[in-house]
Amino acid sequence: MKKSLFNAKNLIAAALLLSTGIINAQWQITGNPGTTSANYAGTTGATPFYLRTNGAAAVPGQAILNEFGTFIVDADNNTNIAKPKGSIVVGIGNVLGANAGSSLVSGWTNNLSASGGANFVAGQDNVVLNNAGKSVALGWKNIIRNANQFAIGVGIDLTNFYSGGFGVDLAATGDRSFVIGSGTGGVKLTNSIPRSIMFGMSPTSTMLIVDQSVGVRTNAPTANFHTVGTVRHQGLPTGSGRALVVDNDGNVMVATSTITRQADQNDPNLQNQIDELKNEIKELKELLKQNKMSVDMGSVSNEPKLYQNAPNPGKGETVIKYYLPNNFRTASIGVYNISGQLIKTIDLKEKGNGSINISGIQGGSYVYNLTVDGKGIDTKKMLIRD
Repeated sequence: MKKSLFNAKNLIAAALLLSTGIINAQWQITGNPGTTSANYAGTTGATPFYLRTNGAAAVPGQAILNEFGTFIVDADNNTNIAKPKGSIVVGIGNVLGANAGSSLVSGWTNNLSASGGANFVAGQDNVVLNNAGKSVALGWKNIIRNANQFAIGVGIDLTNFYSGGFGVDLAATGDRSFVIGSGTGGVKLTNSIPRSIMFGMSPTSTMLIVDQSVGVRTNAPTANFHTVGTVRHQGLPTGSGRALVVDNDGNVMVATSTITRQADQNDPNLQNQIDELKNEIKELKELLKQNKMSVDMGSVSNEPKLYQNAPNPGKGETVIKYYLPNNFRTASIGVYNISGQLIKTIDLKEKGNGSINISGIQGGSYVYNLTVDGKGIDTKKMLIRD
């Protein structure tokens, strides 16, 4: 009976407390139909509103809606300073000035005391200056000096509008300039060129993209692709096509005329061809000495014939002699480079003994043949020296 009376007293006391709270409009237990001065949880003056867990501890868990209207979650109680309205701060020792409203700040000792609003900062010791707003700084010791910038990394210093950096020890000072990579601690990789993207892994730029041009080891490209230094291609597929030439300024372009392979003095195949030609010349001289070959180019038969060019090797030019019978209809001599590419074709009209002059081709090894009425008659080798 005593226990029942005790429980009844407690129930009556709780009801009285609840009714008092409802009458005084301190807490609403049925929801808030409309926000008024009587149905909120908070303070009525310019004093912070604290939310704490483990409140009996020496350092309780603490979140604050401070007197300016910024929400702070302390990692070390009462170390953050925030003077704007509408920001969220999480961490230790962060400082927000009065103009840094609508910002998100997380980490340790980030300084937004001179910043504008709507910034997103996370990490440690990041700084936003010059009332800069709408910027992002993620990492450690990044500096935002103007609006609409982003720094992701460590030690990035951004100066002008709409600039950005991604990496370590970087700086961007040009309008809409971006830098990606890494400096070397004491010296930053710096992009001062407006509207460009710089890449590098040292204080010296490796590549710059600006105005539809790419520069490798140069910050002033004068072509769509401009490189200073060596270029290497490896494992290229084989094929046919136009040749590339390089002018005195280093510009690469497609050749407008036929290009033949330059003779390589160290090419063993070329040397073998020279030796073979020398032996043929020696044999011809011996035959002439022995009167076994007529020197008037006359033909004892009525068959077409192609002779060895002379001189061979020729320096810049040479002469090819031939014999054509009276009854031929069409005839030509074709000249090919060692790759099998046709260099030139000379149509022949003269019957009997005739000759043509070959000039205007670069030094190298060539093959020429005689075709009569669509039939290949003979093929010879010749060597031209520059």
